[in-house]
Amino acid sequence: MVKPFLVQAGSARFAFVDPPTALYKFFRKEAHAEGLASRGEALIGTLYDFRAQEGFDPVRGDAGEGQFTITLESETPETITADNAPSYLKDYVARSGLRLLSHGGTINAAGNYPDSYIFCSSAVRTAALAASYGPYCVRIHHVVGFYTALSRHLTDDICIASKAHLGGLGWCQYETRSIKTSSAATQVQTPPVAFIKKPECGEELEVRAVWYPAQPPPSPRLVSCPELAAFCSRV
Repeated sequence: MVKPFLVQAGSARFAFVDPPTALYKFFRKEAHAEGLASRGEALIGTLYDFRAQEGFDPVRGDAGEGQFTITLESETPETITADNAPSYLKDYVARSGLRLLSHGGTINAAGNYPDSYIFCSSAVRTAALAASYGPYCVRIHHVVGFYTALSRHLTDDICIASKAHLGGLGWCQYETRSIKTSSAATQVQTPPVAFIKKPECGEELEVRAVWYPAQPPPSPRLVSCPELAAFCSRV
């Protein structure tokens, strides 16, 4: 696993996980592409907003955004308590104050990433992406500079991103959002839920930035950070 590196973005820190040398942002309207490249205008979305779009925009929408389910199907009887519960069940068992007797049935632990601000781009520029997301494209040629400036703007200038929680940029993983395990003792790695996408979208090579909101719930908004224009250009 690639170790992230941190930068100081104003009063907050921002993490980069193996950032590419360039990223691409696609737009349906030329004015929006020009707004980013010339004036640093960026539409910041939210995780739950993308989830809600599933009903009317199946290309952009994704009903499973920010969710992951672990299903426990014990092969032999086992008692699960707050002391021996796996990480994905520990909070539930601790809150309930009960012992779980698991055998022959299933226990579903559904993780749900909190609604957060996100800004999506792609590591590739392809005809398929242009057809799906818009023919107008902006190339971010200085990735670290762009996201450092954007993170500083969100946290310090307009104060919508949390300073207490670490924001970060990482590659989306294209895999199913569920896993089955046969024992509470089975080690299950906690998935980066905000970065898991549908397997059929793997060719998009999405790279995503995520920030916790300073005051939940977040809502999509257009921000203006002129400094961003120095790090990107129309292509």
